[in-house]
Amino acid sequence: MRLHCSSRRLAFTLIELLVVIAIIAILIGLLVPAVQKVREAAARAKCQSSLKQLALACHSFHDNYKRFPVAVDRGNLSTQWLGWIAQILPYFEQDTLYGLMTGDATTFAQGRMTPIPILICPSDPRGMDPITVGGAIYSWTTSYSAITGLDRWGSGYPGNAASPVAAPAEGIIQGKWDGTTRPVFVKMTSVIDGLSNTLLIGELPPLGGSYTGAVSYWNSNNHDAIIGVANTSLIRITETGLSRNHIDGGPPCPSVAYFGPGDVTNMCHYNHIWSFHPGGANFAFGDGSVRFLPYSASQLLIPLATRAGCEVADPNP
Repeated sequence: MRLHCSSRRLAFTLIELLVVIAIIAILIGLLVPAVQKVREAAARAKCQSSLKQLALACHSFHDNYKRFPVAVDRGNLSTQWLGWIAQILPYFEQDTLYGLMTGDATTFAQGRMTPIPILICPSDPRGMDPITVGGAIYSWTTSYSAITGLDRWGSGYPGNAASPVAAPAEGIIQGKWDGTTRPVFVKMTSVIDGLSNTLLIGELPPLGGSYTGAVSYWNSNNHDAIIGVANTSLIRITETGLSRNHIDGGPPCPSVAYFGPGDVTNMCHYNHIWSFHPGGANFAFGDGSVRFLPYSASQLLIPLATRAGCEVADPNP
């Protein structure tokens, strides 16, 4: 009787194993970008939802007061300093926080130190950061800034004779009411360029940390989340400046800051609108709609930022 030995192999050869590993690596290489795209799409949609809530809150504020909020208010709604976000708190389910903000100095400080999660774009990997004074929390950051017009404080920009200063260059949320000098209160009917053609809120990734160096508080005295689309009231003077108006000898920032790509390491990029979304940023318009605009639309933002400049612009580039 002849015995036969089994010819079955009990393991892969080295070449077969390498082929399998190579196939898995290729599949992972294809899968990771797809997962990243899905995550970014979800983050972008959530960001748009947050902007929509803020824009509709501005509308509800208008329904109640017959005007839009101003950039900074002190003396009209409360004796405390209220940024535009603080003014609309009751209209996006933050009634209790609004009560703290409009109380006395003690409750105001308690309210100001409260983080509001929807104010941070989910595409920002850093999340919400505190702003501190002497190690204690002063306030928290926000990704969303009111677009005050061409400049942060309503001024025009060099080279534009049609709108050198003030009203012709202003947006919807603008001005500071300090109890003595009152800004223009903007009504829907005064946005003659059309609410659907006028920017209301945009994105600007914030910078947490020390009070003197932080950017985009959700509530502060004068440094609330406001920005212009051709900004000359610079938040940083140099690429490496550690605080406002800090001249440290580093490369100077452009004198006019326009919408364009940015990163958190170059301090000049805190002077203009940008986002962590690939290719552009989300914007809320005066009619409450939210649209994504590419960086190629940088100069289009100039006519879209003014409420009564009588410019003709298509917000759908």
